[in-house]
Amino acid sequence: MRYQIFQKLFILLLLPISVWGQQNETISQYLNSLDKGLEVSLLVQQPTGEILFSMNAEKSVPSASIIKIPILMEFFRQIESKTLHLDQMYALEAKDKVGGAGELQNLEENSTHSLEFLAREMIRISDNTATNVLIGLVGMENVNLLMEELGLKTTRLNRYMMDFEAIEAGKQNITSPAEINKLLSIILSGVELSTSSRESMLNMLLACADKSTIPGKLPEGTRVAHKTGTLSYVRGDAGIILNQKPIILSIFVENFETLEQADEIIANIANLAFEAYAN
Repeated sequence: MRYQIFQKLFILLLLPISVWGQQNETISQYLNSLDKGLEVSLLVQQPTGEILFSMNAEKSVPSASIIKIPILMEFFRQIESKTLHLDQMYALEAKDKVGGAGELQNLEENSTHSLEFLAREMIRISDNTATNVLIGLVGMENVNLLMEELGLKTTRLNRYMMDFEAIEAGKQNITSPAEINKLLSIILSGVELSTSSRESMLNMLLACADKSTIPGKLPEGTRVAHKTGTLSYVRGDAGIILNQKPIILSIFVENFETLEQADEIIANIANLAFEAYAN
C-alpha cells in the first residue's frame, strides 16, 4: 500500500463507542436551547477514539479552511518520503497570489520562502496563497489518495482556495467531524510518524491565530492545537485540547446569522466539553 506510514491508524478507529454519561446532558441542553434553524455537527472523542459526544458526526459539510489539515498531512508525508524538504525554497510568482486570508499576497514577486514557512502560514493565518502553492507542490490527487488510503470516504480536496470558477461549477472541499477527528488522532498519536513531523504539525496547529472558537472560552493558558474554517454559510473548528486529559473535537455550524453567533456557539460547546471531559 502506497501510504504505509499511516496504516496503523485503523487500530485506533475500530475502538468501541462509549456509553454517554450525565456530562452529555449539559451539552445536549445547550444544543436544545439553540435556534432550531441552526445546524450543528460535532464530535468529541478521547485520543483512544472513544466517543464522548456526537451529533451529526458523519454529516458531510463544507470544510472551508479546515481542509488545510489534510493538505498539511500529505505535505508531511512527502517530507518523510523525502519527495519534498522543509528547507526547500520557493520563489513566489504573480500567478500564485490569491485574495482572502493571508499576507503572502502582499509580498513582492520572486520573494523566496521555505516550504516549512508556507506550511506554517497555511495553518497560522490560513494563508490562501501559501495553501495553493502547497497544493500545487504536493498534488491535489495525492491529498485525496491519502484520504482514500486512510479509509475516509467524505473528506476530499476538490478545488484550490479562492477558485470561484470551480465554486460556480459546484466543486466544494468537504469533510465531516468524524473524519477530521480521525486525522487529528493520527497527528496526536504519531502513528508511524517521525517525532519531528508529529511535533512540527502539532506546533503549527498550536500557532493557529484564530482564537475565537474552540479556545474562545477555555481557561487562560489552555493549549489547543486546531484549525478553523470560515465561509459565508459555514463556520468550523477542529482541534485537540492538550489538557491533562486530552480530547479531540470538531464542530461545524451552518445557517448562522452572524459570524459572531457561530463563534459563540463553538466556544460554548468547546468549553462544556472541556469541563466535562478534559478537566
